[in-house]
Amino acid sequence: MRVLIAAITLWGIGCAGASSNAPTTEYRPSDAALFDNAVDLVETPVIVEGEWSGAFEQRVGRADLIAVVRVDSLSSDLVKRRSSYRLNVRVKNRLKGSSSKEIVLRVRDDEAGYETVRVNEDRLLHDPFVAFVKWEADPESPELIAHWHLSPDSEAVREKIDFFLRHPARDAHTEVEVVEP
Repeated sequence: MRVLIAAITLWGIGCAGASSNAPTTEYRPSDAALFDNAVDLVETPVIVEGEWSGAFEQRVGRADLIAVVRVDSLSSDLVKRRSSYRLNVRVKNRLKGSSSKEIVLRVRDDEAGYETVRVNEDRLLHDPFVAFVKWEADPESPELIAHWHLSPDSEAVREKIDFFLRHPARDAHTEVEVVEP
């Protein structure tokens, strides 16, 4: 009996470790614009106030993982006769969510983000970035698909992330109206 309990406990611990990359929210079609597999160089993002939230605010709110990363290696691959980049990144500091210490980010040449990686290869290999990652379940595989966006690891970017983590943007799907009796 003790062996059975120990086995179940170990299995549970193993599953908990394996699920650290599990999506915390469902990947929506609208997430494609936020997690565009691209690199931006905006060191001081602008906060858009009012009824419409900007992409930065939405990206912080929808991300399953926000982390300061370093690109350890950048390679160009040929996958199904298409060029693609594979960025092997090392997580230095998690700001939101959980993940393994190393993550592979990919972008294909038919995606808009491909060009942003191509023209910034040197910078990607030398500078730290903040990775915004949204996981999507792959129906054909147990592996999760990482949709991502990289921003410079600047003080202004981190301050804005911290602000939005403390004061989350309202999600139209979860708004509550209070009615007086």
